Amino acid sequence: FFSSSVWAVMAELEVEAPDIIRLVLQFCAENNLSRTLQTLQEESHVSLNTVDSLDNFVQDIHNGNWDNVVRAVSRVSLPSEKLMLLYDQIVVEMIELRELDVARVLLRDSPALQLLKNNNAARYLKLEGLLNKTFFDVREAYPDSTKDKRRQQIAQALSTEVQVVPPSRLLTLLNYAVKWQQFQG
Repeated sequence: FFSSSVWAVMAELEVEAPDIIRLVLQFCAENNLSRTLQTLQEESHVSLNTVDSLDNFVQDIHNGNWDNVVRAVSRVSLPSEKLMLLYDQIVVEMIELRELDVARVLLRDSPALQLLKNNNAARYLKLEGLLNKTFFDVREAYPDSTKDKRRQQIAQALSTEVQVVPPSRLLTLLNYAVKWQQFQG
């Protein structure tokens, strides 16, 4: 248990509503309640913006493990510019791997790339041009950079938007509340 002075300090703390919502969001994420998570984020305008491990998240970006990255960012609210940067890179790499169907679906159906189409038509058309070529030209795909440098830029940009929190915080706090009630009598 805690000392009585610790309990006194804890009793005076105020908890903001968004913090409670984040606890519930984390609980939903940890228990695979994805629709509930999404609905609560949309209705509350509060985002969880956490990843299980920042090191693994950054490593997945550096290694081009895009399925893991997309899964992680699907639970996070990112600025549009950073989402466009991410999906732009994924499409380029799918084209490079000759996964043209995947690249085409992402280009046509991804909300981030539809936003790119509206905000930066030239870049979107360049992606379409890369997709429609019969060969992949690295110099055209990365005119001022390399694949690894682009991945590093994306990792740096996205890592500032997420944080790591201890698992099961809601359950931990509920356990503390029960102990507090027992302590109070």
